[in-house]
Amino acid sequence: MNEKTINRNLASSVTLCVLSLLLLVVALIFNWVEIAIAMAIAALLQAYVVCLWLNRKRHPHTHFRRKATEK
Repeated sequence: MNEKTINRNLASSVTLCVLSLLLLVVALIFNWVEIAIAMAIAALLQAYVVCLWLNRKRHPHTHFRRKATEK
């Protein structure tokens, strides 16, 4: 993956995490417990995906690295 794709996916994941947290707050204000639980789970999943994309950004893997070193 190139840097542009990683940045786009990271931005999407951060946006979804923030929106999930906002909906979580709204659900808690209106006392909608089921929706609040669902949004909390969605926010946790998106936070995990953000961590994965940050790790991929910090430690990029080159495709076919082993084949290139064997030649």
